[in-house]
Amino acid sequence: MYYRVTTYGFDAARFDEFMEMADSIRDELKAIEGLEAVHSCVVDEGEGMIVARYTSEAAAQDAQPQIQSILGRMAPFMTSMPEVKAGEVVFEM
Repeated sequence: MYYRVTTYGFDAARFDEFMEMADSIRDELKAIEGLEAVHSCVVDEGEGMIVARYTSEAAAQDAQPQIQSILGRMAPFMTSMPEVKAGEVVFEM
């Protein structure tokens, strides 16, 4: 398993619009080969975090053009560039 954690800023005043857009891309995300799960969290006012689980690092890398295209449509709601950290799972319970 491989995880990508993306943090970003968003316009909190447009949160409802932001969530409508997120719901509209659900099927596109589900269709991405190797993407097993996506969790989006609000960590503070106007700050979000996405945790995505992939079958492997290769699957995550292969998916990036699709992910960037899909998430690029969310740019109007963003207030900062996304920051990504990723890695292989070494422990689970």
